[in-house]
Amino acid sequence: MKERTTKITIYDIARVLNLSASTVSRALQNNKLINQETREKVRQTATEMGYVPNWIASSLRKKRSNIIGLIVPRTSMYFQSTAISGIQHEAHRYGFSIVIGQSDDTVEMEKELVNTFFSLRVDGLLAVSSMFTTSFEHFSPFVKNNIPIVFYDRVPADFEGYTITGDDFRGGYLATEHLIKQGCRHIALFSGILTCNLYQQRLRGHKAALAKYGLPFDESLMYVNNLTSDAATVASRELLAKDPLPDGLFAANDTSAVAFIQEAKRQQVRIPEQIKVVGYSNDQSSRIVTPALTTIEQSGYKMGQKAIDTIIKLINYGDTMKLPKHFVFPVELIPRDSSM
Repeated sequence: MKERTTKITIYDIARVLNLSASTVSRALQNNKLINQETREKVRQTATEMGYVPNWIASSLRKKRSNIIGLIVPRTSMYFQSTAISGIQHEAHRYGFSIVIGQSDDTVEMEKELVNTFFSLRVDGLLAVSSMFTTSFEHFSPFVKNNIPIVFYDRVPADFEGYTITGDDFRGGYLATEHLIKQGCRHIALFSGILTCNLYQQRLRGHKAALAKYGLPFDESLMYVNNLTSDAATVASRELLAKDPLPDGLFAANDTSAVAFIQEAKRQQVRIPEQIKVVGYSNDQSSRIVTPALTTIEQSGYKMGQKAIDTIIKLINYGDTMKLPKHFVFPVELIPRDSSM
């Protein structure tokens, strides 16, 4: 039997069911003008025949794809995975689909994804910039073509549009103040790359707390890297070689805080007796590491919901709803054994 090389179309389905192509098309779109029995019969036949909708052609006809692009650094990051869950659940409620691309925290991949999503004619773009993104310029095709774009969590410094972020200054302040109130006077800092808005603000909050309590900021106790487990382990070894040891550590994400706790255990440095530790994000790892990690909760799921809600309103109504340009989520300190 000769293998079929052409794709099944709505015309093929229409011939099998003795219906018009327009009826089949409406039925596949769940149009209420077509009775339910016919809609179900068309969907079942389409599935049996292996019909795959051509959403690109459909979006050209309707000038709407009902697809939103999403660029994140890595889906494996706990905060991003929870935000993506919020985005997808809310998008489905509004009848939108999400296409996700990982930048792997590189500007080069981020640029490729921007071009890909622009070529796919997505209705809007949600993005979390890479740790190394210093300019919004490569996102400009969306702005020039009036396609809504919303940044959440990480935002390029020169972006003037809609943003959804956590209160990172407050988070840095709370983490450091907590350590001070627990008796720490020589507090180390693991920071992400300072081209990124998150880590600039967390550093500012850290310095503000130190200043309020009359403590100096010691630059020799600050380690700047990409906050992966490997990078944090290297920084941990350097920090644990200091004499005297610091008595506190504020790590700007939980991954680096957990890596420090694990390295301290290997070197038989006691947490929290010798060094108290606070992380950031309330990752799952913060709850299962021993001792359990004190951290800052920043509501990833809710941030994702707010981001998708904002962009869908921009897609449907433009600027007519007068949405706030910059929405900031409150943060909360979650005290656990690593600092108590």
